[in-house]
Amino acid sequence: MVDEIVREMLSSEGIKVEKIDEIGSGVLKPDIRARWKCRFGCGYFGKRYSCPPNVPENYVEFIESYSRAIAIIYRFSDYMADKIKLQNILPQIESRLVYDYPMAFALFPGGCDICTECSYEKNGKCPKSHRVRPSLSSVGINVSKMGLKIGDGRSVAVILLD
Repeated sequence: MVDEIVREMLSSEGIKVEKIDEIGSGVLKPDIRARWKCRFGCGYFGKRYSCPPNVPENYVEFIESYSRAIAIIYRFSDYMADKIKLQNILPQIESRLVYDYPMAFALFPGGCDICTECSYEKNGKCPKSHRVRPSLSSVGINVSKMGLKIGDGRSVAVILLD
């Protein structure tokens, strides 16, 4: 049922879903190196509501409180355009799943790019904070554990399900 809802909603936005994998606690185990990559190597650090240091420090406890999730691996033709489409639809998918999974929580692929111009970067206020979700790296999820390699034309989003 989860797969069907996710595929239906993503295909309606033109997102090319390659696969949806259920992932367990082994992959969900936070990897501190992913968070370090946010701080040292990403231009969004401190500039997006979805990124550290705005994502609370107790992210390990948060992620470890979930025992299952789904990884949505998708192919992109235009990385940024497809990422924005996905970031816009993920909170809607989360809302659909919350009836069966009350603690459903989506995680963004990369830092938030929902708005054309980020007001958070300018004034520290996000007008769409209710729609923004943390990036995978900001909560210590190492996407290479999901078989993705930089430059392979694929990206991933995660929805925590418990």
